[in-house]
Amino acid sequence: MKALLLKDFYMMKKYCRSYLLVMIIFAGLSVFDPTWWMSSLSLLCLMAAMMPVTLLGYDERSHWNEYCAALPYGKRDVVSSKYVLCLINQLAVTAVFAVLWLISGGNDIGEFFMTASVGFCCSCFSSAVVFPFVLWLGVEKGRVLYYVFIVIGFGASGLLKSFSVSESLDIKAFHDIMTVVLPALSVLVYIVSWVISVVIYGKKEIR
Repeated sequence: MKALLLKDFYMMKKYCRSYLLVMIIFAGLSVFDPTWWMSSLSLLCLMAAMMPVTLLGYDERSHWNEYCAALPYGKRDVVSSKYVLCLINQLAVTAVFAVLWLISGGNDIGEFFMTASVGFCCSCFSSAVVFPFVLWLGVEKGRVLYYVFIVIGFGASGLLKSFSVSESLDIKAFHDIMTVVLPALSVLVYIVSWVISVVIYGKKEIR
């Protein structure tokens, strides 16, 4: 799987430079304006999760799947590499924001973890739902579905943020949901999605 991940990293370096530019812009906005933290982190986590879908599109156009079928990798390895890549991208974005948060003088660690949890989990949910459809229907149809989930993810994160400042909501309970329950649920959904994707891709005829 290491070789498959390395191949994807090389492809990201060549084809996903525009993503990096957008990430730098939003990271800068977050440093100078703390009100951008939630929106920026959520957006960049979603973009990081979209990269594997973009790479699947390049794989299809270059007929990589046919070539890969001749290599000593099983279909399970191919699917697993995309899921692992998605997690690596999301963790990298979160780590970068953690550094920027410290540089900007952030002192509320609870708020940061809550914000990071919302962005990370929205990304996991959208990826977990879209990946099986991409492998089943193809990248182009799956990409449209991904954009739909981006909109839903932003709506959900904004709604959760508004709840967090509501006087009628127990802040401690909300914090526990964001930092414990939501990540655990995301992991469960992600694992189930991986199993479904392995089954779908395993039945797919490569030609």
